Amino acid sequence: MKIEIHILQSFPPANLNRDENGMPKSTVFGGRPRARISSQCQKRAVRLFYQQNSDLQPSHFAQRSRAWMPELKQLLLNANIAEAQAEIAAKLALAVLGAKIEGDGVVESKTILFLGRTEIATIADILTKNWSAIEPSLQAKEPSLPTKEPNVPKLIEKALADKGKPGDVALFGRMMAALPTVNVDASVQMAHAISVNTLQQEFDFFTAVDDLGSGEDQGADHIGETGYNSSTYYRYTNVDIEQLTKNLGSSESVQDVVKAFAQAFVQAIPSGHQNSFAAHTPPALVMVVVRKGQPISLVDAFEEPVRPNGNKSLLDNAVIAIDAHWADLIKMYGNKTEYVGVVTRSKLAAGLTNLKSEEKDSVEELLTAAFAIAFPGA
Repeated sequence: MKIEIHILQSFPPANLNRDENGMPKSTVFGGRPRARISSQCQKRAVRLFYQQNSDLQPSHFAQRSRAWMPELKQLLLNANIAEAQAEIAAKLALAVLGAKIEGDGVVESKTILFLGRTEIATIADILTKNWSAIEPSLQAKEPSLPTKEPNVPKLIEKALADKGKPGDVALFGRMMAALPTVNVDASVQMAHAISVNTLQQEFDFFTAVDDLGSGEDQGADHIGETGYNSSTYYRYTNVDIEQLTKNLGSSESVQDVVKAFAQAFVQAIPSGHQNSFAAHTPPALVMVVVRKGQPISLVDAFEEPVRPNGNKSLLDNAVIAIDAHWADLIKMYGNKTEYVGVVTRSKLAAGLTNLKSEEKDSVEELLTAAFAIAFPGA
């Protein structure tokens, strides 16, 4: 069973996701330039949103960081292990995961690890329980973790590979080149958001004036420019419930994790240049589909760029396009969905013909109805 979320969302002038030159990211689709927000940018916004706003337990949260060593070291200190030994053991344990930390006083590695604090606590627990075997090996000229009985690196590997993963890792997956057994296949697929309209890139020329400058000082003390655009985006994601359940290790919290993710995907907005543009506009249309088998993106509804015409706005026509495309897909392939629901602003609802019977009044009602099908008996 898979849950898909399809969104139409307009932003006023904004630069939510920059490229290497500081310009808003873009792409070509249907032979026309389009504005783009990368999937990575959206995923980070989603993770931060539900970590701050959901009812999930902190045990489901994970962070990407090069600086896990101080936290692991502190857990060892809390177990009454001497500071010098705690630091060495923490570095050696993280090296098992591919994060080598060299030098006194250094706390960061060159490798980013995507871990939950529950996993760091698990590593600390393995070290403290086997400390009597570990301590002598730290006295050697080249300190190491014991690899005989107990084989501490293997214990760490097995614990991270076999135990249920934090919600973040279970959703977005994890790749550790140094320890492939700890890799996790993502249960979420997320498309790069692209504009339904043709991109028109613009530039903001700005100046800064010295507030304490003399009256004789004419003109600006700093000048620059920032790229931006104003676009309406199609955003799409899907969650594989079976894969998520496998990653979490049980079905106990699957629905809570999916609900937190879905709410965050609808509401989260990337933070790029928001102090300059304040582009905080919620989606105009949210569509949820529950189906078995192959997920389907509706991006081809916008292969021909949408534009305002007559008395219809760009958003009006985007809603009409997605409604018509849905009807085309049903005609070609049949309706193999378990549930379809949509909510849109009242003034845009006139564009719904084929999806009119699936219309809901609110996002909360929409998600509740979808979850009743995706999680029967929950």
